[in-house]
Amino acid sequence: MKIMLIGASGAGKTTLIQRLQDNEIKYDKTQAIEYVGNFIDTPGEYMQNRWFWGPLTVTACDADLIGFVHDSTDEDCWFNGGLAFKFDRPCIGIVTKIDRPGAKPSRSRNYLEYAGITENNIYETSSYDGTGIDALSEAFHRILDK
Repeated sequence: MKIMLIGASGAGKTTLIQRLQDNEIKYDKTQAIEYVGNFIDTPGEYMQNRWFWGPLTVTACDADLIGFVHDSTDEDCWFNGGLAFKFDRPCIGIVTKIDRPGAKPSRSRNYLEYAGITENNIYETSSYDGTGIDALSEAFHRILDK
């Protein structure tokens, strides 16, 4: 099972992977697409620069599930409308950093729904305090075990 995470730079993709794999959480800027256990970690710049959408699309062929990650403190939306339909894979929405001051999970949910993620497939998480991590992990298994 491979899960590819996409989202803007600083959205918390790498930190989320560290949490899900019970690794020490430490800052690590992703410079290139990396295969990390069951995850495919992608640089945020690939999402933020449409010139790199080609490599994201090709890499998605290696994934069984695509996770759209949005930082709940980020006011910007980097997802195009209906972007989830571009991938021939199940997609899930992940709202990160819900424990941070200024977090607005409802805004992130709106952005993820705009991208084509259904409301019942959006999960709110905090990689630091663990909120929502078990529910997200269970969702990964439920979707991939179908």
